[in-house]
Amino acid sequence: MLETNLRQLVSRILLSGTALLWLACVPLTASAASPDLVSIFPLSCPAGATTDVKLKGKQLTDIRLAQLTAPGVSIKVINDQSLQITVPAETPPGDYDLRVLTGQGLSQPHVVQITAWPTITADEQADTSDSAKTLKLPGGVDARFDHTGDIDWYTFTGTAGQTVTIRCRSRSLGGSAEPLFTLSAPTGEEIAFSSAAELEPALHLKLPDTGTYRIKVFERAYRSDANSVYHLSVNTGPRLLAAFPALIPADKPSQLHIQGLDLPGMAEDSTQLLQQKNITVDPATDTDVTQSVSFAATSPLAQGLWLQLPHTAGSVRLMTTDTPIVVDQDPENYSQTTAQEIKVPCDIAGQFPQPRDLDWYRFTAEKGQQLSLAAFGERLGQRMDLELSLFDDKGKLLLNLSDQKQAKGDATPVSAASLDPEGTWKAPQSGMFYLLVRDLYGVSLGGFERQYRVRITNRVPDFRVFAYPGEQERKHGITLHPAGHTHVALYVDRQHGFDKPVRIHAVDLPKGLTADDIMIPKHQSAAVLSIQTDRSLKPDILNLKLQATSENQQLIREVQPLTVTDAGTFTHVNTLAAGIADPAPVVLTISPPQQPLTVGGKLELDVKLETGDSSISSPIELKWHTAMVDAKQKSVPLFKPTKSIPPTQTKSKPTAILSDKLQPGDYLLWLSATTKIDSSPAADQKQKKQNRFPFRL
Repeated sequence: MLETNLRQLVSRILLSGTALLWLACVPLTASAASPDLVSIFPLSCPAGATTDVKLKGKQLTDIRLAQLTAPGVSIKVINDQSLQITVPAETPPGDYDLRVLTGQGLSQPHVVQITAWPTITADEQADTSDSAKTLKLPGGVDARFDHTGDIDWYTFTGTAGQTVTIRCRSRSLGGSAEPLFTLSAPTGEEIAFSSAAELEPALHLKLPDTGTYRIKVFERAYRSDANSVYHLSVNTGPRLLAAFPALIPADKPSQLHIQGLDLPGMAEDSTQLLQQKNITVDPATDTDVTQSVSFAATSPLAQGLWLQLPHTAGSVRLMTTDTPIVVDQDPENYSQTTAQEIKVPCDIAGQFPQPRDLDWYRFTAEKGQQLSLAAFGERLGQRMDLELSLFDDKGKLLLNLSDQKQAKGDATPVSAASLDPEGTWKAPQSGMFYLLVRDLYGVSLGGFERQYRVRITNRVPDFRVFAYPGEQERKHGITLHPAGHTHVALYVDRQHGFDKPVRIHAVDLPKGLTADDIMIPKHQSAAVLSIQTDRSLKPDILNLKLQATSENQQLIREVQPLTVTDAGTFTHVNTLAAGIADPAPVVLTISPPQQPLTVGGKLELDVKLETGDSSISSPIELKWHTAMVDAKQKSVPLFKPTKSIPPTQTKSKPTAILSDKLQPGDYLLWLSATTKIDSSPAADQKQKKQNRFPFRL
């Protein structure tokens, strides 16, 4: 029930701006908080079935529609806590992004798994062996650890010699659990235990007897919270598990060594559980076994393929590259004296098939040659801590690269800590040099699937651009209001001395949306792109595509969308989506200066406030955002910026003083504002919004 009296709430205000030397009065909006989709249950939806999904989160009121990025899926909104998701039988299994749209805005995505097997939902009654839930084979179950020390039991019926795969997922599906499991034979004997080295453990085995098998699932960290959920699956039949190398050229055939269970074309061998065979894959022609995808925004190249085999479950992610590929020749390169020869630039596709494996490579470099080195293990989904070491021909250590530390300051898409090392190196003299690649977790870990990538290139200036939730929108999606506008937070990762301006352009915007290109100055990394909306737009979830180009379009990069996990880390999503919400009650329009600006002069803006039926009950607090520099490219601040606007003042002129040390040139400025308004009692959240406009000195 809603309260009958009005209450104070904090709303967000979008500040409207203009491009260089022209004036616009685009109405910008204030609205209540967008939805925060915290969790869903169950975690999976079987293909060819309809599933009722429960939602948990904040501001999940008045849900208008929901979107799942899987093809052919339809969603019916039952109420503000429940969706009904119907998945056609032909929809490919995999992980997809779910978003919900309310009258106030769009949520961030939450992963939903679509399975090729039937799935049940477990309850607390499965806590004992006698009350175990029965699974089909193949089949799965979505469940949760309801309390500390919780143990869940499941059974399935198998036959002697049958090959099965048991897997338990949580973190990759948005859960917080760290599950382990054991398997007991029909005799009651415990015959298998999942590996504690795997965050999401999997177990492959041939069943020794015919009868009923029991699985015990428990939390390794002996804890429980509201999101301690997991998906357990038991599958049988042919299954593709891994392929090496997982790095191939994008434009020509490649030989792959694959590993799996009961692979087609392999002779039956009761003594061999994991089978291996060679295949040839051509990304250009083998469309029946490969599907083009985008993944891993932190990869050096964002394009790849999913490898699938006919009549075989499972898929393997392959990366593609246009750099010459070097395939690790284990075990011949175990020492410096037997180091494998490579030529730079190159992409190394490596593997640690045995514990304590070391991979040595040797290459020649000219004096003064500058190289960029980047390793990928953890970012490829491996439980791996890579280390890169460079030596000269006398064995002297020249460079050691290990973990990337958390950057200081505000979180950005490239500020997070990582176990994957990156760095640059300059050859001290001409000659032969040696690269050692090792996994610090490798003392006890090894296997066909433990693969890594090391990219070695000449140090060339480059960049990449991310679209990500800003500081005040960590839990919310991009929200648009009819006859208003919003912004997309952007971050330019300038690599290896790249110091050129970057232009951001919206490609093929949906009807009813417009966005002016912005030029991000060479000294600036953070920026925002403004998107204006037509008054006639109805509630909808739209996909956006942004492109970044350098000076003279010598470099063209797709802007990569990110979201933020509960742990505060950035992760890639397949689409940059925006939701069309209701019109909002407050409009604030800011017009940029009409006269040229001078170093040391005053910056004056025109502000118009329209509140409609709403009443602002506190001053509008302003925050100015820019990145200004002096002649030495050192940061200089704005002086005496107006920090607030009286709530009763419909027109005002915020000002700031420009530093007399400011380097003349182009700069990008945007503002954020916070206030409290008396409005609907259904909304009560503090929000901030931003908009940019460029100006010239």
